Amino acid sequence: MVQNLMVWLLERRVVLSERAERLRKQLADVEAEVARLEMAEIVYRQYQEDADAGHPDAAAWEQALEEATGGAPAVPAQSAGATPGAAGQLLFGPRGSESRIEDLPADYRAIMEVVVGGGGPLQAKDVARELGLDLLPAKVEPVRGKLRKLAERGWITRTSAGRYLPR
Repeated sequence: MVQNLMVWLLERRVVLSERAERLRKQLADVEAEVARLEMAEIVYRQYQEDADAGHPDAAAWEQALEEATGGAPAVPAQSAGATPGAAGQLLFGPRGSESRIEDLPADYRAIMEVVVGGGGPLQAKDVARELGLDLLPAKVEPVRGKLRKLAERGWITRTSAGRYLPR
């Protein structure tokens, strides 16, 4: 009887461990899809703002939307005026032992300074407020995207509640 119970316990633990691993993979897939949709929303809002201002560049916005939603990658422009971040280049890399906040581009550096000086977990809207931005989705979402990039590359920590802390 005791041996049968032990066998059942071990089998049950293996089954649940395998199920947990499948669920982790599904969650990662769902989170990746949510991130793609968030990026598409940001690109669409920017397009709408540009169109409302009367100067949309439809081809450029279609290309940006396709990239944000995981479509075919855009062909990089062959121009001498290419800037960091264009054509898939990283503006900054993963945080290493030698990395400093001063190595970040100015807008990311400003966000880092707010998070470091925040005194606790901050939401994207808290960071936007500290940066003096309006709390409109069109202003907060780009900040949220930058916070996510900083977290993905190890510069800050993102909590499960979507708040950000210094590392």
